[in-house]
Amino acid sequence: MTDVEVLIVGGGPTGLTLACELARRGVTFRVIDKSPQFHRQSRGKGIQPRSLEVFDDLGVVRDFLDAGTSEMPARIHMDRRFVAELHLLADVRPRPDVPYPTLVLLPQWRTEQILRARLAELGGHVERGLRLTGLEQSGSQVVAHLATGEVIHASYLVGCDGGGSAVREAAGIAFPGLVSETEHYLLGDVEVDGLPRDGSYVWYSADESSVGLALLPGTRSWQFGLTVRPGEEGAGQEPSLELFQRLFAQRTGRTDVRLHNATWLSRFSYKVRLADRYRSGRVFLAGDAAHVHPIAGGLGMNTGIQDAYNLGWKLALAVRGQASDSLLDTYERERRPVAESVLRTSGTGMTALFSTRPLMTFLRDRIVLPLMRSTAVTKAIISRTSQLNVNYRDSELSVGDKGKVRPGDRAPDSPCRHPVTGERSRLFDLFRGPHFTLLRFGAVVPGLAERLDALCGDDIRVHHLEPGPPGKRYGAAEGTFVLVRPDGYVALRTRSGDAVVDYLRTFSVA
Repeated sequence: MTDVEVLIVGGGPTGLTLACELARRGVTFRVIDKSPQFHRQSRGKGIQPRSLEVFDDLGVVRDFLDAGTSEMPARIHMDRRFVAELHLLADVRPRPDVPYPTLVLLPQWRTEQILRARLAELGGHVERGLRLTGLEQSGSQVVAHLATGEVIHASYLVGCDGGGSAVREAAGIAFPGLVSETEHYLLGDVEVDGLPRDGSYVWYSADESSVGLALLPGTRSWQFGLTVRPGEEGAGQEPSLELFQRLFAQRTGRTDVRLHNATWLSRFSYKVRLADRYRSGRVFLAGDAAHVHPIAGGLGMNTGIQDAYNLGWKLALAVRGQASDSLLDTYERERRPVAESVLRTSGTGMTALFSTRPLMTFLRDRIVLPLMRSTAVTKAIISRTSQLNVNYRDSELSVGDKGKVRPGDRAPDSPCRHPVTGERSRLFDLFRGPHFTLLRFGAVVPGLAERLDALCGDDIRVHHLEPGPPGKRYGAAEGTFVLVRPDGYVALRTRSGDAVVDYLRTFSVA
């Protein structure tokens, strides 16, 4: 007996992205979450450019752009002394290949709200107050046990339930890494009187303590963040507005600034952890259930969103019997190295920039901060965190000829003429949807479209492009085929129509 094809445990950004992916593919699913109600906490507050491209494909990117902002100067203080105002995002503009070049600042509760609305349009919803207590699996299904006594049978189960994942524990997947005994953070959402509402603020001290206030777009609140070490005031204390106010005044010297109307107060440790595997039979992990990152860089939530985007189309093909089990194995092989890389680099740049050690102070004040006022330097920094450079070049799903855009690379956008209507369009418009996209640069190949239709049906769209910007962007000569995966990465680059058919038969829809 199978109740649903996929059970998703966790209704945060990762679980919601996966649910939207499955819903538009006609996969039956349920999304359950242990929380009895939807939260109103800022948590992860930055949507990176690659995640915006995911949301473009899901049809909600305009909602994110309208709700958030990219214009947020950061005012940096050292030992209560103002040292710089950084406008990292102000001069970065869309390009033909990158329509969303900067991150969008938005509280996480609003991100989840937008994704829940999209899921509702697709016919799904999140079931609240349902806690997983255990699971068992066979060769054909997963049986999930809930605290209510309900038992759910599913073909697959995906744990998107955060760092304390009940799915990961029930599946017996180890979660090694570092949990700092010497540092933790106080974090919360508060309203602030006494500061202009046109930027964010960071104060660093000679003892390497810090405090920050980041304005939350679309609200009256700011996200308050503060590091605490053993022996300092606040260590071991429950977070409270009074504690936040007292520590803020001590570290900034600003007794004229008042924090009030706290809607979220939290404390958490510095953690860097990575699951030793992303799959156990028919159980998968995604997002914070698989990897926990430092808060610097804001990459944890975004990495989870892209985990879901990678896994969704593969699960759909497997559920429909159009892919072998080996396709599901590529999820871990593609996504785990990404998390490893993020864990290695999270916070490194922030530590170097804001360290108060004498040498780093000299380098920062004399070299780093002046450079960061350069548009070229800020663009380079944004590029490092945008996740647009993530690639799967080493994946077995990346096949064929090398070129300007290689198999495994993100498939860039480009203006084009719509192959059918002749109207101005863009490649992202052609990619949008739950299908493979085959770009043919040059003349039509007789009979190929019919062969692909017989093999794939609605799972592929074929577009013949005339010479112009797309060919230049991809470095594609006359006669080149570029096959783009449903998640927007180049699967195959070749000059052979037979190779396209063979690829799809072997890897995707056999």
